[in-house]
Amino acid sequence: MPSFVRLGIVAALAAGTLWGILSVHWYPAEEVLTMWVYGSPQEAELYRQQHPEVRLRLEVVPGRSVVQKLLTGMDAGHAPDICVLHWRQMSQVASTGQLLPLDDLVRRDQINTGDYYPVGLQAYTYHDTLYGIPVKGSTITCFYNKDLFDRYDVSYPTDDWTLDDFLAKAQTLTVDEDQDGLPDVYGCTPYDIASYVWSMGGDFLRWENGRYVSNLDDPRVAQAVQFYVDLYFKHKVSPPRPMSTFTFEAGRIAIGIMGPWMLPTFQLLDRFEWDAALFPQGPAGRQTRYASVGFTIWKGTREPEVAWDVLKHMISAEATTKMAKLGSDLPPQRSVARNTYPRASTPYEEEVFVRSMDYNVRLFPQELWWEDLYRRMLDELDAALTGRESVAEALAEAHQVTNTYLQRIYAEEIPR
Repeated sequence: MPSFVRLGIVAALAAGTLWGILSVHWYPAEEVLTMWVYGSPQEAELYRQQHPEVRLRLEVVPGRSVVQKLLTGMDAGHAPDICVLHWRQMSQVASTGQLLPLDDLVRRDQINTGDYYPVGLQAYTYHDTLYGIPVKGSTITCFYNKDLFDRYDVSYPTDDWTLDDFLAKAQTLTVDEDQDGLPDVYGCTPYDIASYVWSMGGDFLRWENGRYVSNLDDPRVAQAVQFYVDLYFKHKVSPPRPMSTFTFEAGRIAIGIMGPWMLPTFQLLDRFEWDAALFPQGPAGRQTRYASVGFTIWKGTREPEVAWDVLKHMISAEATTKMAKLGSDLPPQRSVARNTYPRASTPYEEEVFVRSMDYNVRLFPQELWWEDLYRRMLDELDAALTGRESVAEALAEAHQVTNTYLQRIYAEEIPR
């Protein structure tokens, strides 16, 4: 390691779509080894204490444009040497060829990849090359309001509950308490549609004759979308969208489909008792969507070994254990997750989050065009989710839009 390296740390303060960087001011670009990190200044400080020759600085940039700023900086030759990325941003950045491949470094330093949840490393692999390592990651589960379950004599969810059980509980827990004709409590907020589609046995795309085509004509997809839409319009167990006054935190939602990234918020709740449970099983079992953030290294860094040393520290078992004890998301290593969960000091069953990773946790296609295509799919399906079209009509349109889009991709040889 050089005798003196200045390290600028950018802390991303993100929940959902909020991204940002925590800080003061930049050193001159030519003197800085910069690092954009996901909400863990404590671990950066620990690294500084262990390596006094590395000076750490904190910075702030606007949130939603982090990827665009990163790509612009890479093109200009002034990018952060280390950057945290949500896994769904990986293809957009890795496709530029601007990230440092990590496979050789991982093998050389004997990083115990066997201890990582496989889906976590897959999430940071683009076209068979590893470009990042997750620092935290988990999947969709559910939180439930125990007070509401007790008040209306509904049994708590168990590990073997099904989507039908989920619906039945949500129906019982949708209650017009003041008899004014409108629910005061809703049974559920269902989150996004992917986990329902997969758990019903469907998928958005299929691989056919060496290329992707739409799978939205699969009857199992129609079954999943109909189930999801019926939560709003037929059974009316979910609040109309958007309905911000009906939130889990406000005690007006009985079952919230979410993930352990909500723990920092829910740990502060004291108006009612809550607990966690697995996502319900469908006909194809329990298949849920992965979510994670991980560290990557800019290929243009002038100090690749220093950057790699810092990255190794940030994803070490020691560092991820400390982050887990803060009540954040799951660590990426099985051993750390199992050792830090459960915590005797909490009244809820956080072991659920560890068990959830033992089922079929899935990724979307790691393709440059996927996020744009998925947005277009959901735009078409929104016609059913807002009651403007039937599920069959919306799916037929989404199927056509998807195939047209994919045909253009292959015809124009847009990079995969």
